[in-house]
Order: sequence, then structure tokens, then C-alpha cells
Amino acid sequence: MIPVVLASQSPSRRQILAASGIDPIIIVSEVDEPAVEATFEGSVADLTTALSEAKARAVIDRVLASSPAQLTTADTAVIIAGDSLLEHNGAAIGKPGNAERTREIWADMAGAWTALHSGHTLAVLKRTETETSTANFELADIRSQRSTTSVLIGEPTHEELEAYIATEEPFRVAGALTIDGYGGAFVDRLVGDHLTVLGLSLPVIRELVRGAGLFWPDLWSQRA
Repeated sequence: MIPVVLASQSPSRRQILAASGIDPIIIVSEVDEPAVEATFEGSVADLTTALSEAKARAVIDRVLASSPAQLTTADTAVIIAGDSLLEHNGAAIGKPGNAERTREIWADMAGAWTALHSGHTLAVLKRTETETSTANFELADIRSQRSTTSVLIGEPTHEELEAYIATEEPFRVAGALTIDGYGGAFVDRLVGDHLTVLGLSLPVIRELVRGAGLFWPDLWSQRA
């Protein structure tokens, strides 16, 4: 088994990996996302990839400096990072954080098609040992890819929206909604991979794993 580090505190990303047979080690990147966004020049879609790579590299640095105990016996380790943004009318819609901003977002996007972009970065660490140093990891490969799913936003009534806001769920998610919670009832249609909307596309991650020369089932926590 190749241990997997998830560079995210997102419950949905962790659940996606767990459902696919992967029990990840969680190391939160603590990347200053607004700082990355402030200096980034490019499309909203490309920004998600830039953010996922920034998160991956932050966790790579921490693992190279001090490997967690779960990686002690591993010769190879994988780090997975992701980031998601909703794009509406050419603008990035991130996590609103509060009720007022949530109302503004929903007033603008209700009944409209939007695009949910998720950036994915995969890093492969390999164990090395030289005559002058103890065994440690080094970065062997890092690659990124994004996926996009079109989302038709529903039109909740005023009362429904206020009830949704009262849950505080939309404050913490890109685009002020998530399909795996209360907000799922307010999404009318998806065109594309629904896992992209949840923040981690398994087909994309598998493609990155294969591109790095690894065998996808080797990431499963248990194999028959």
C-alpha cells in the first residue's frame, strides 16, 4: 500500500477518498489563499490549479522537513491537494463566509448556469538514503490537472434561502452551495462529473496517479 496524504481539511474530499478505498492522512496546508488570488493573473479555472499546487507544495515542504509517523515505513508516499471555485459571469465565487455575502451570491446566480472548477495536484515522494544522510523523502514528481462541471442553479424561495442560510452550510463552501448537504435540493442540473462539484474528481486523480507511473489500487488501504 502507498500511503496518501490529503492536503485539505475538507470533509467531502476526505469522504470521496474513503469511499474509493483510500484512508488518507490529513495535513492541512494552511496556504494563504487570498494572497495567492491577489497576485494571480489568469482565468478562474487556472486559479484553482494554482491554488491546489500551492497547497500541495506547502504540505510537501512539511513532510520533507518532518515526516509524520504514519509514513515511517513507506518507500513511496502520495500527496493530493485540491481547490474549487464557482465561476459566474467570468468572476470567481469562493466561500462567502457570512449571511450577507451568501444572499448577494444567490441573488445573482439563482436560475443561471455556472461553472464549478476543481484543481487537482498530485505529488509523489520517494524515500532516499545516502552515505551522508539518513533515509528521507524527496520529491519525485508533481503534476496538476483541473476538471469543470456545469451547474444549473435552482431558484429557492425567499423563505427557503433564509432557512438554508440559517444552517451556515453555504458560508464554508465555494459558490455558497454544496450538493452533498442542504444545498443539494437547490441545484437543478449538472453536466459533467458530480465529484468535481464536491471538490475532488476521482477520474482526474486516477489519471494523475497513472501518469506518475503508479498503480491506482496500490493506494487502497486494503486489498484482497
